[in-house]
Amino acid sequence: MTIRLLTGATGFVGGTVVLELLERTEGVIYAMVRGSDDEVATKRLHEALNGLAEGYGRPELATAIAERTRAIRGDMTVAGGGVDLATAPRIDELWHCAASLRYEEEYREEIEAQNIGGTRNILQLAQDLGATTFNYVSTSYVAGARRGLIREVRATDTSVANNSYERSKIQAEALVLDAVDRMRVRVLRPSIVIGHSVTRHGINWSGMYGFARQVLLFKRVAGRRLGVEMLPDTPVRLLADPESRLNFVPVDMVARNAVSIALSDSPETFFHLANSEQPTTSDVITTVMDLVGLPSPIWASDTTDFTPVDDVFDKGMDFYRPHMKNSKTFDLTHTDAVCGADASRAPMGIDDLAEYVLYFLRQQRGFDESAGLGRVVKPATERLRVA
Repeated sequence: MTIRLLTGATGFVGGTVVLELLERTEGVIYAMVRGSDDEVATKRLHEALNGLAEGYGRPELATAIAERTRAIRGDMTVAGGGVDLATAPRIDELWHCAASLRYEEEYREEIEAQNIGGTRNILQLAQDLGATTFNYVSTSYVAGARRGLIREVRATDTSVANNSYERSKIQAEALVLDAVDRMRVRVLRPSIVIGHSVTRHGINWSGMYGFARQVLLFKRVAGRRLGVEMLPDTPVRLLADPESRLNFVPVDMVARNAVSIALSDSPETFFHLANSEQPTTSDVITTVMDLVGLPSPIWASDTTDFTPVDDVFDKGMDFYRPHMKNSKTFDLTHTDAVCGADASRAPMGIDDLAEYVLYFLRQQRGFDESAGLGRVVKPATERLRVA
């Protein structure tokens, strides 16, 4: 029986992978968790996993969570993960899912300590515990500023990175690949992870949700800051290519395909965990702004005609702009060979996008659902499967 240890099991992707492993494998699953003692670490782990199971409509997994998951106290920023090797179990497979999702240059040292230094420490832990397989959760956006078809191959060029996060993941992948003579290595690359494909539940509000948060914040503060009223018929200008494609992948699809790959005998190393259904930037942004109560933007190629209001909006878009201009299609050849093409297909029409975004917005302070314009998406009572 394969013995597994995961980092990041209290997080969004890592926790969902644990739930998938509970359903499809046998035996105890260990998770490295921060905590002042074993009891605190175990409580954190079980609370996080039960919260995800409830959010995904799978409360029956509570028994498996209680009986088959064990916390090991540790910290990936410490040498060897800070794990007590005298009491830790020998393992066969280590999943490294933990990472910093920050991207700003001002946090570069923190990002590198977690994503590069942390990966180095967990690789050492895997070796110390006798692991023969190392599954590393990276990101499809090691592709950086490249456009077009992105192959499932090694990423080596840090100069293409758009930010500190992408650069750190390229460097972390290199560390993992240096371990191929000691362990079986798989590099798993999710695209932009969003909520559960059925319930829309999520806990990591970055990516598309971060953009929606910026739009909501803009609507709330722009008028107050500039002394003007934000009217629902006053569009802002936005630097973006409306026809570029964005790749959103539901978290349960990521976990399902990742586990399928881990359980397979595929000889490949790199796998994109992405969605073959890619909405346009126009559909995504228009849907978000419609729900918040703002009109579709005026698409701009430069800032020549920007007003002070446009400038305020533009300042919050730095992280998202590369995604809105550098259209990519992630090659799924390796993933499809294991999982089948249908396993990487989740609907991303306007109504689907609206469900994911509205699930998030309903949890945000200051969101007025009645302010939605209803120009693009249907009224909530007609559209939503999940309340």
